[in-house]
Amino acid sequence: MSTRRKKVAGLMAGVALLGIGGITPATAGVTAEGQFESEISWWTAPTESRRWRDNNDTWDYTGIYFSGCRSDDDYRGYDYASLRLWKDISGAPDRSKGTRNNYCGWVDYGDPDDAGNYYFALTDVGNGDYIDIDYVKVAW
Repeated sequence: MSTRRKKVAGLMAGVALLGIGGITPATAGVTAEGQFESEISWWTAPTESRRWRDNNDTWDYTGIYFSGCRSDDDYRGYDYASLRLWKDISGAPDRSKGTRNNYCGWVDYGDPDDAGNYYFALTDVGNGDYIDIDYVKVAW
């Protein structure tokens, strides 16, 4: 095989791997304890997601994925959404598990290492007052 063909073959293999790896979420190949998919229709802070049960059967991280992100700021567009992960505590204040900015991709909160019911809340929008997200995936 000529040097040029080897370079082209290597380049094509690299592009194929980048294409596959570049769109694969951080949790791909890992069997999560649970997950759900949804959408967000014009949320403003403070708005809460649905709740889910994490039995802490695995060491999986809790992550939230966004795609198809828009804000009501037509000039600057979507920048980020600040999301706070909460553990629902019955009869007491809920416990924050941290806040992450979602720039229209994955955000991970680590392993909460604590069985219970969880939800996330929108606490801030980078540009504008509202966000609209075509696809939301929550995995734990």
